[in-house]
Amino acid sequence: MNLYIISLKDLIDLLSRLQPEYSIFVPYRKGDRIQFAPFDPAREREMEFGGVRQTQPIKSFISPSREIVVDGCRKDPRPLFIAGVKGCDLQSLKLQDHVFGSGDVEDPFYTRKRKEAFIMASDCAYALETCFCLAMDGAPYPRKEFDICLSPAGSYLIVEIGGPKGEELVKKYKTFFKAPSRQDAEARDKSRQSVANQVSEFIRQRRTPDIKAVRGAVKASHDNTTMWEDLSSTCVECGACNLACPTCHCFLLYDERSARDGDRRVKIWDSCLYKTFARVAGGANPRRHLYERLRNRFDKKFAFFPEVLDYFACTGCGRCIEACPGDIDIREVLKGAVSGKWEKPPHR
Repeated sequence: MNLYIISLKDLIDLLSRLQPEYSIFVPYRKGDRIQFAPFDPAREREMEFGGVRQTQPIKSFISPSREIVVDGCRKDPRPLFIAGVKGCDLQSLKLQDHVFGSGDVEDPFYTRKRKEAFIMASDCAYALETCFCLAMDGAPYPRKEFDICLSPAGSYLIVEIGGPKGEELVKKYKTFFKAPSRQDAEARDKSRQSVANQVSEFIRQRRTPDIKAVRGAVKASHDNTTMWEDLSSTCVECGACNLACPTCHCFLLYDERSARDGDRRVKIWDSCLYKTFARVAGGANPRRHLYERLRNRFDKKFAFFPEVLDYFACTGCGRCIEACPGDIDIREVLKGAVSGKWEKPPHR
């Protein structure tokens, strides 16, 4: 394993040197939230390379919420450099790559950004009550799909190389990277285990089922109409769960006419909770009831993709729990599906 250490000061200097070459985004703390924003060395005190997962999923950079479908229409010709990406977001890339980068038709906009992007991942320094990545076979630290990973360790960061682009960067800017001690690696492992224990405790308290228990359960609960109707009773069809989710990928194409820019085709995120999502020509709608659309969301994540890709389309990031104004908790849904006995949670 190739490990190095770098100081925060040197990391900021390194990113500043890379800025002409890349469109760089780093995480900033804003109150109790951590959000990605364009890199600004003057905002060093606000940067948070530890912390926990950001409010925006990584898909918002590689497959943005609104995109003009015209080749060469990028606002910024520089490739992406995304720093501070967490393990739960990296885990989502398997599905996004499958949808947009494989099959009979590949999305050239996605594959170009994905191929060119430099991903500088980082460990979670703590967990949120809504985190359950371990239950979904994830971890509160990056394990793959990164070029370089940062693990905060006091006044410096431990650097792990994850691929050729990471090796090339370290080689090119080798004066910034120093050799670590054995104690550095041990401290990183100890910190990772501490956060994993925190996630495990949240999972235990909530009795959140893992993927072994979930496998087949959502499909088996398909005809439990009472459960799905009760869950959908507080849904306001805002689509926040879909938009916040790192694995949701549905999109809509439409044409628009602009007096200034002329005719163009636009790609935007879509939501399976919207009433018009499944509607076809002539007005027919196979999922006209809200409970059917909510059930479809869970069926896709926990039945369809496990069968098609051997992948559960949930990384346990907990963003949908925080985003939902209807107080729909994915962990409670899975518990109901696994037990086969839906009981309305006390707070609903």
